[in-house]
Amino acid sequence: MAQSSGCRGDEVVPDRYNPVLMFENDAHSVRYSTIRPSLAQKSAEALVRLLGSGKPTLWIDVGCGPGTSTKKFIGHADKIIGVDVSESQIKVAKETIIHPSVSFVRGSCEKLPAEDGTVDIITAVQAAHHFDLPVFYKESERALKPGGILAIGHMHHFADSTSPKILDIIQKFRIYISNYDNAKAYKTYSNRYKNIILPFEEQHRLVFRETYKKRFDDIIDVYTTLAHFENIRKAEGLTVEEGRNFLVKKFESLGITESDKEEAFSLTDDTYILACRK
Repeated sequence: MAQSSGCRGDEVVPDRYNPVLMFENDAHSVRYSTIRPSLAQKSAEALVRLLGSGKPTLWIDVGCGPGTSTKKFIGHADKIIGVDVSESQIKVAKETIIHPSVSFVRGSCEKLPAEDGTVDIITAVQAAHHFDLPVFYKESERALKPGGILAIGHMHHFADSTSPKILDIIQKFRIYISNYDNAKAYKTYSNRYKNIILPFEEQHRLVFRETYKKRFDDIIDVYTTLAHFENIRKAEGLTVEEGRNFLVKKFESLGITESDKEEAFSLTDDTYILACRK
């Protein structure tokens, strides 16, 4: 992959990170599996309705990670295959999600584990911004049945606090950690995939919203599941616990107080899915 660079203060930091290496860590994979929010359950139901031909026989979830979203598809297809390039993520998925309809294989978006024209639904949740999309689209077209659905989804997490101070701090923190991400990927998912061009003519945009309460420690835990966190640890030479403390201190430098940490923040997850039919 070509390398470019981005700036963090007066320092230049790598701007294009290898997604395989970002998630090739057993401890990170476990944190991802147990802490990371996953897409709304209604997403699976909506995709089956959109397919319109009854229960899918084969569903492939590409970039599945430890199966965070894959498990939401259980019961909605006869057979589900989760695919990810990370050996660590696949290992955790196999250990934590055991169901007769689900299997996990190490692979990539460029070569799906299916014969030509045999897949009803292909999904890529919180992953497509790492893909070579033209190659992925070509492979999806090969594997999908006529009328099959290709769906690319992501989750946009944002605070819904009534405190302008808290909202401002969270926004500043997001800008800060964005410097530890692939700039092209960040641009793609931060605007909710609006710049993604789908390969098939019939297209749909689905949005599902869920709101919940989290305390400061819970929010920090979620941040430790992000690729940004692994990149911060590598750049600063930190252990997981030191990296977590690094995030806390960054929030404190932006103005978070001890009393703020005791508040229950109102958070909203928007699951947005771009779907198209072959």
